[in-house]
Amino acid sequence: MLIDDYIIILVFGLLGGFVSGLLGVGGGLLFIPALEFYLKKMGVYDVDIVKFILANSLFVIIFSGIIITYKQIKINNFYLKQVIQATWTGVVSTAIMTYAIEDGWFLYDKRMFTLVFLSMLAPLVFRMFFDKQRNEIESSNFPSPVKMGITGFFTGIVTSISGLGGGIVMVPVFTNLLKINIKKATSISTGVIPILAIANVLLYIFAKNIQQVHNLQTGYIVYPLVLPLIMGVFVTAPIGVQAAKTMKPFTLKIIFASVISIIMIVKVLQLNDIL
Repeated sequence: MLIDDYIIILVFGLLGGFVSGLLGVGGGLLFIPALEFYLKKMGVYDVDIVKFILANSLFVIIFSGIIITYKQIKINNFYLKQVIQATWTGVVSTAIMTYAIEDGWFLYDKRMFTLVFLSMLAPLVFRMFFDKQRNEIESSNFPSPVKMGITGFFTGIVTSISGLGGGIVMVPVFTNLLKINIKKATSISTGVIPILAIANVLLYIFAKNIQQVHNLQTGYIVYPLVLPLIMGVFVTAPIGVQAAKTMKPFTLKIIFASVISIIMIVKVLQLNDIL
């Protein structure tokens, strides 16, 4: 890899860090394209590339989540009780799914996952765009621990399979279905995300019989790829949190819905290639 490559990866880290801080989505939507391009450049293909992408994306997401959570604590927008409620079930589901993928329990079906992923997101995004009045009616109380736990459970599954961090599902569910203010929702999401990512990454770090793509590699983690991304996250994630603090909730919802719509369009285009 040349210096230009590291600069490009750093730029993706800067962009991903800002989006993470602003929307509470982990940043995987920007980390994954960079990781996929350079892993292919390193000679990783087929089933292995899925594991490499998931492992390295989630490794970076651990750091983005920690940085953003620290910033949320500093501005008094952190909700530990709700984070715990949504985390414990997510840790269970994400550990099981990651182990299943890594150990080859089932063949990772990207086409099927993409279809399920789109079917879940479409109605939530639609409501964020067009159901303004209902979206503004937010409960002053948090949902029950059971509802938080169920959300965490499904978020863990999405995190394991997509490498996106889970926030792209968690935040719409929190705001649309559970009626949590989006600023609280993004804070809870970024508190949950790094914990779920750790459960995934530990399995990938200690995995065996892994393709060696670089001398600086532990398990599936390739340090020349993740370190520039982490550097970018450290710079821009706090800026994203501060920007979100100054915005109106509905403005944040529209930005979030727009970003997720772009992801969905990309997924549809990828689906055409897969099919």
